[in-house]
This record gives sequence, C-alpha cells and structure tokens, in this order.
Amino acid sequence: MSAVSEGDDGSDSVRTRLEWICARTLFPLILGGAVFWAISAIESGTPATEAIALPVVLSYVTIAALERLLYWEPTWLHSKGDLHVDIGHLLVSGILTLGALDIPIRLATIAFAAWLAGGTGDALFWPTGSSLLVQLGLALVVGEFFMYWVHRLAHEVDWLWRFHAVHHSAPRLYFLNAARFHPVDLAISNFAPMIPLLLLGADERIIALFGLVSAVHGLFQHANLVTRIGPLNWIFSMAELHRWHHSRRLVESNTNFGQNLIVWDIVFGTRFLPADREPPRDIGLAGLPGFPMGYWGQLLSPLRWKAIKAAAATSVEEPIA
Repeated sequence: MSAVSEGDDGSDSVRTRLEWICARTLFPLILGGAVFWAISAIESGTPATEAIALPVVLSYVTIAALERLLYWEPTWLHSKGDLHVDIGHLLVSGILTLGALDIPIRLATIAFAAWLAGGTGDALFWPTGSSLLVQLGLALVVGEFFMYWVHRLAHEVDWLWRFHAVHHSAPRLYFLNAARFHPVDLAISNFAPMIPLLLLGADERIIALFGLVSAVHGLFQHANLVTRIGPLNWIFSMAELHRWHHSRRLVESNTNFGQNLIVWDIVFGTRFLPADREPPRDIGLAGLPGFPMGYWGQLLSPLRWKAIKAAAATSVEEPIA
C-alpha cells in the first residue's frame, strides 16, 4: 500500500490531504521551476551548462528524499542488490560516456550545420527569434520524434535490444533507474535528438534546456513516488505511464516509448494507461534467466547475447522482448 491513501478520513487526514496535493503538484512545480530558473539564468548571462547544473542537482536530492515519504511501492525502498549497480551506471555511463563523446559530436554537428547554411552558421529552419520557452517546446516535440523511434526500435530490433535490456533488468523503479543504461544505449538515445536539433539550427542554450527537461523528467519518470498528474498524462510520458513500460508482459512493456513526451505514442497508437488496474509491482526481465545482474556483467552482456538468449529458450516466462 502506498504512502498516499486517498479518501482516508482518519486522524491523519491533514497529512493525507497534504500527500494528495503533493502527488498532483510536485512534478509540474519542480520541472517548471527548474526550467524557469535555468531560462532566467541564461537570459541573465549565465552559460547554459552552468544554468542547468543547480536545478539538476537539487532535483536529484529532492526526489531521493521525497521517495522516503511519498513512496508508491514500499518494497522498492530497499535495495534488491541493485543499488551498487545503479551507482556504477550513474558514474560510468552518465559521466564518462557523455563527457567523452558529447563535445566532439556536438562540435562536428554544429560545423556541418554551418556548412549547410553556407558557412555563416545561421540557423536553417529554427525560430531563433522566439522566446527560449517556445524554442524549448518545439525542441521537445521534434527531438521526441527521434527519441521515440530509437526507443521503440530498441525493443523491436534484437541488435539494439541487447543493449537496452540493461535498463529493463531493474528489479524495482526508483530515482537512480534514470541512469541505468548501457553506455551504447545511452549514447544512441541521447544523440538521437541532439543531432537533428543542431542541424535544424537550435543553439546550445536549447540543447542544454532539452537536457535539463530530460534529466528532471527522467528522475520523476522512474521515481518511486505516488504521482497523479491527470490530464498531464496526455502530454508527458510520466511514471503512471512508464511503469507499464517496465512490465514483464510483452503486451504491456511494448508501449509508452516516449522519453519526455507521450505525443508520438498517441500518434502511433502505443500509449497505454488502463483505468481499471494499477501498474505491476513485479517488474524486470522475464524469460532471460541468464541475464547478469552485476555492473560489469551488464556492461559485457551484449557480447554474451547468444548465451543469454540460449538460456532464455528454456524459460516458461513470457519474454519482455
């Protein structure tokens, strides 16, 4: 039973009402606050990468703390042998991989975009005269198209699934799951929207703001928090939707591919949010009993994919992909 008990008329009704409000307001308030803080800082002359740093750090700390009070599933509060694995993914995949690849790929893409623009570096199709908030909204819709298809193909193409399976190996959902990605999967999914946006003419301020939304949204998307955002589930690909994506059942997990927005799932018919039941609490990889659960084993799992699939052939569970 979750920390939020809707409709409770007991002695703790004040606390219950507070939790009811938090479940519906924390996501828009924290994400909105992070975006407006960063935009204000950028417009005041702060470099874009510095402007997004504080909101990201504060979001991590805040969400990690809130999980202890407003948890959705109590058994997810405790490590299932996965905490050190997720820390490894956070440090190695999140910092070393992006730090090593982000700058050269971004510079090469900007140079190519400038060449397409006739050597001037001017934006080809991007509305640079619009406000940063309008440009960010456009970037999210455009970038999400590429993220949607990269994510969907990661479930449908075996060569890509061998990397993406690392993310679905999580035995529970909590804030650190936002970093549980194989470095190859992480690089593909992060650069999928960046390159098209840079080619269209979005500058580093928009790329940084896009990264801020992805980071904060990703934390909420995987957090073990009670979340009830109602109509916003038709805009954002948030936890209420994403928990179904981590189901062990193929028919449920092959849905809700949106990373930040759910718009392309709506367009392509893959949005899934049944009203008659809650998402599964028992999540992870079904039908892959040989999948390693340690960090280095997961890092090397794509090289052992044939052996992992061979073990899966004898499983009676319905595979997730």
